[in-house]
Amino acid sequence: MRANFDDAYRDLPPAAARLLRLLSLPPGGGDLGPAAAAVLADVPEPEARELLEALAARDLLVASPGDRFRFPEPVRARARERAEREESDADRDAALRRALDHHLAGTAAGEGEVEAEGLALLERERRAEAAETLAEALRLAEQGGDPHAVLVARHDLARALIVAGDLDRAIGLLGPLPDEFAALPEPDEHARAGALESLGEAYLRAHRPVAAVNFFGQALEILRRLDAVGGQAAMFVRIADAARLRGDDAAERAALDRAAELIRPA
Repeated sequence: MRANFDDAYRDLPPAAARLLRLLSLPPGGGDLGPAAAAVLADVPEPEARELLEALAARDLLVASPGDRFRFPEPVRARARERAEREESDADRDAALRRALDHHLAGTAAGEGEVEAEGLALLERERRAEAAETLAEALRLAEQGGDPHAVLVARHDLARALIVAGDLDRAIGLLGPLPDEFAALPEPDEHARAGALESLGEAYLRAHRPVAAVNFFGQALEILRRLDAVGGQAAMFVRIADAARLRGDDAAERAALDRAAELIRPA
């Protein structure tokens, strides 16, 4: 997998390589469109669209309906390594700041719900502001009385708290969520898996990789039942992250290889 990535990366024009690196910075694996990519890279939207299409043509991104693009998870991990080596701390922070400002402006204007893609853009200088925005979104959801919307808003706030480093509070919010998503009149297994992944992330950041693997494993089992291949690959990447924290190189390689197998074209 690494050799294939390195070959494709080496052939990229500089602007496409830079965009690939910047796209890898936000944690999580949501789709994004040209507008979000343009903000992240600080380029015009038409240019961002052309670069996204060039990356998809080289199988470094996967195109989805609705002019959306997503990372194959092993590619994200390799691109993140490149970003950490080739982008300065200041450039990485600036890219995330642009994207967060864009997201918070849209939220303040009422442009849709707060989504995981926006939460992934939290960075150190705006964590308190973002958490306040999401706490307000939770209050509004509770006033609305839709149980599913309340659980989603609680998950959004918990993810913000994870990034902000308030792990105890995040774990407190997340702990009941998997069972609560399962107990809804229309159970949401995708959201349940997402809550388990977030629990794993919180424990991983707390330097408790064994507990993290337990939650990632539970999420993986749900995603297998849902036949969500991309989600399964993402969980193996997260399991690899936990193995790296434990210093288990063999387990890390095995998990990344399994992720690569899942997304390999038939």
